[in-house]
Amino acid sequence: MQKTLFTFFVMCVLWVAMPFAQATPNVTVQLRDGSRIEGRIEELTADGTLFVRVSQHDQRRIPISSVALIDRVGGASGLPDTELREAAGPEHLLLLAGGNSVKGRLIAIRGGQGSAQEGQPRTYVFRSENGEREYQMSQVARVYMGTYPFASITGKAGAAANDLDPGLDSPGSVRVSATAGWVSTGMRVRRGDVVLFETTGEVQLSTNGADRARSAGSPSRNAPNSPVPSVGAGALIGRVGSGQPFAIGDQTSVPMPNDGLLYLGVNDDALQDNTGGFVVRVARNRRF
Repeated sequence: MQKTLFTFFVMCVLWVAMPFAQATPNVTVQLRDGSRIEGRIEELTADGTLFVRVSQHDQRRIPISSVALIDRVGGASGLPDTELREAAGPEHLLLLAGGNSVKGRLIAIRGGQGSAQEGQPRTYVFRSENGEREYQMSQVARVYMGTYPFASITGKAGAAANDLDPGLDSPGSVRVSATAGWVSTGMRVRRGDVVLFETTGEVQLSTNGADRARSAGSPSRNAPNSPVPSVGAGALIGRVGSGQPFAIGDQTSVPMPNDGLLYLGVNDDALQDNTGGFVVRVARNRRF
């Protein structure tokens, strides 16, 4: 009797788990902080939220502004140089399974298991200069979400350092787009390192032409749901690894709070309607 009950219990567990098990995770979502999430994309909604089902009881909600790449076929590794050159610009790049590509913007992912339109086939909605078109999931190989990999690093290593101070070491200038989310500087730091910043540029934070900011942030408003809500909207901010974001603004030197890769970003809670960006020269002061 006990064996029969145990067998029945195991069959029930397998029956409950079967729908997710049959939908084998087949997409890699690479975030702009360099981390990766493996799972099943369920939906990209109109408010810019990407829903990824990692397991039966683990659904991730990711701001699309934090996503660098959605890869259905390659695990976000071994990416061809020809693709990377095309993906470096601000537009999204849709790679089709047949080898063709389209530039524009990913508008939505809808239909299929876990979405609001579960009875419909899963489709990617992509807008290009020729208008909007829907692609079946099987047609899509990868979608680069603009400014890939994470930053455009210009200049020779050490060139910016020489301009700032002969005792400094720098990887060059980093372009931080107002829509890019976290952008890698390529610089690994240790806790207590003093990093020098020289920032130019301006960001527009909404369709209101007066809603603009330089690196110090907006003098008239904050963004309550931004990474650093205590400083002005649009300010230059930083993060080391997966640590807490911190304000940089127009400061020329900032001590690093922990060890890891240094990322830069624009302090806002809605990146989709932003334009502009900063060019930031970064250097580690070796004498401190």
